[in-house]
Amino acid sequence: MKHYYFILLFCITALYAQPPLEKVSVKLQWADQFQFAGYYIAKEKGFYKDAGLDVTIQKFDPKVLAIDEVMAGRSTYGIGRSSLLIDRMEGKDVVALAAIFQSSPFILLSKKSLDIKTPRDLIGKRVMMTEDFQDTISVRAMLNSQGIRLNQLKILRHSYNPMDIANGKTDVMACYISNEPYVLREKGIETNSINPESYGFDFYSDILFTTESEVKNHPKRVRAFVDATLKGWEYAFAHIPETAQLIKERYDGQHKSKESLIYEGEVLKELAYRGNQPLGAMTLEKFRRISDIYKVMGVPQKEERFYGFIYEDSTNQSVPLSVDERSFLHMNTIRYTSTDAWPPFNFYSDHDDFHLQGIAVDFWKLIVKRTGMHTAYVSSPTWGGVLEAIKTKTADVTLGTSLSSDKEPYALFSKPYATFANVIVTNKTIDFIPGLDALNGKRVAIGQGYSISSIISARYPKITIVDVEDTREGLKLLSSGRVDAVIDILPVVAYLMNADHYLDLKISGTTEFNFDVRMMIRNDYPELKSIIDKAIDEISIAERQKIFNRYIAISYESHVDYGWVYRIAILTTIIILIFIYRQYEMGRYNKRLLKMATTDPLTGLTNRIRLDEKLAECHQTYQRTHRPYTVIMIDFDNFKRINDTYGHLVGDKTLVSFAQIVRGNIRDMDLVGRWGGEEFLIICQETDINGANHLAIKIQELISAYDFPHIHTLTCSFGLSECHEGDRIEDVVGRADDAMYRAKEEGKNRICRG
Repeated sequence: MKHYYFILLFCITALYAQPPLEKVSVKLQWADQFQFAGYYIAKEKGFYKDAGLDVTIQKFDPKVLAIDEVMAGRSTYGIGRSSLLIDRMEGKDVVALAAIFQSSPFILLSKKSLDIKTPRDLIGKRVMMTEDFQDTISVRAMLNSQGIRLNQLKILRHSYNPMDIANGKTDVMACYISNEPYVLREKGIETNSINPESYGFDFYSDILFTTESEVKNHPKRVRAFVDATLKGWEYAFAHIPETAQLIKERYDGQHKSKESLIYEGEVLKELAYRGNQPLGAMTLEKFRRISDIYKVMGVPQKEERFYGFIYEDSTNQSVPLSVDERSFLHMNTIRYTSTDAWPPFNFYSDHDDFHLQGIAVDFWKLIVKRTGMHTAYVSSPTWGGVLEAIKTKTADVTLGTSLSSDKEPYALFSKPYATFANVIVTNKTIDFIPGLDALNGKRVAIGQGYSISSIISARYPKITIVDVEDTREGLKLLSSGRVDAVIDILPVVAYLMNADHYLDLKISGTTEFNFDVRMMIRNDYPELKSIIDKAIDEISIAERQKIFNRYIAISYESHVDYGWVYRIAILTTIIILIFIYRQYEMGRYNKRLLKMATTDPLTGLTNRIRLDEKLAECHQTYQRTHRPYTVIMIDFDNFKRINDTYGHLVGDKTLVSFAQIVRGNIRDMDLVGRWGGEEFLIICQETDINGANHLAIKIQELISAYDFPHIHTLTCSFGLSECHEGDRIEDVVGRADDAMYRAKEEGKNRICRG
């Protein structure tokens, strides 16, 4: 008997046993500090474990590079710099998964007494710099822009000890703006820093990467690791003091103070979300700009190597989801349930008994496609079965219902994806019914569990509700005279009356109750509700109308009651007018969304997205017609000094004043926008470089004459470039960018042509 108990216990244990965690590792590129807080948090808070991963965080080793460890298979993932692009071009199958910092924290730090303030001051100086740091684009580009070669510096092996700046073991140290300056300041040591961002070179940093084989062979594991890591970063930035304390207790290899860790977290948070970008965001365009700069510096670039460099999630999500929502979809197969007897929302056709179709099904297919969710169908023959499946959580979502208080204890409801009127169906001999009052004392068939049933019972107690399995059964009872009316929404009754040839029935009136069609979700899945709501918002008016047209079409026999046709026409007209009004409102809403998406929130000018679109339009026009266009790149001179002296609020006000000046002095056909930071771009249509030069001179004079609040005077450097035969957009903008930096090198407050 004991053996039976043992076997039973073993079976129960096996039933509840969790699948083993997948073992992976990530290689750090520096000593423990807040720079890697997202990885620590994901491990300590169990985010990796929840994603099915057992993650080993491999400590920094100055003798090895993360790229070599990952390529050799000794680490699954690594953290690298923009130099990963060089590795890719050299044939290493590296894949960039997420850029943790949108703006690089790299600086060159020195003791203040050495008076090293500009890149030219670095010539002949001892500089501690790691091998991958030497290939970092922001540093290389800054030196190159000042005519400085690496061999003009005395490169030393990095000691990773910021005190070597103070004790004279080096003149300059490559480090992070978030770390070493604060550490030295704590010890009373004053420093100078050279920041590539001040010279216009501002690129990604701390790029999470892996290999092509990992992405190809373990796509779910890659997605899980990226999502859990970003979730860790989100938590770390939202709880900086708590995270700093955790690092101090568990990852304190550098013996940093809690205050310095908090400072580091605040600085890195600003860099991670710079430009209002989502955490971890990357774009091919920004990497192309990095590539173009490498090319100028003589580093070979191969166009074909770009393909596959940036990680593309195989789920093809087009709906913008949060890290938590992506993690939820990764860890769950979504079980959807529906009856097959509610045409035209969900039903089997006479020609296909295997594939559910209908309005609700087509909306669901769009949602599934755009969110990348994995699904499984749970069949429920009756509406009662559907409700029971949601209650007992044997299904996660059903495709079509309405908001009702009786379901709220166990269900959540999505936004409505369609709205229809509830109509009254009677025998053809009945006159037009003006409203539900006319049905007092009558027997009215309504599908069991339909929300309209409880609403009518509460508002019209004199109406006798006859519960039926579905509307099709109700129409049978009505046709045989066993009930006086049937109530359901217009698409359902119209479809069934045509499909089943009920020539003895007609739609005699409408109720005052509309039916907002929603999806119903089990109440412990708020993430799923949020995902579905976002997907519904992404479905366009045209896509909605296409689905409706596919199923909502009322056809009539030639001998129907034309009075009925007349009333249906009125009803249809009302519905169409309501629909047109909703389209109008949605159009206004979409316009507001479009404006928000293409407008810089600070200056009110167009943002980088709209500028890129306009550049593409102008370039296509040039390729077709050879009508010229010119770009003007503008950058403030010494803007960092304004922020440091007067604060970022004054800096923001200066940007706004500048935007007003430029916007008020260009043609309607031209476009000015914020390119990034304090850089602005003007696109001059049908204008050659001479015309653009006149405009640049005009703006330069206006800025010089303007009395800016607090700072009073301001100057800018201008770079001009005209499109030529064979140019790419990147060539045109690149020449303007180069010309602008040449203007800075030649003394600032001047205009240069590219």
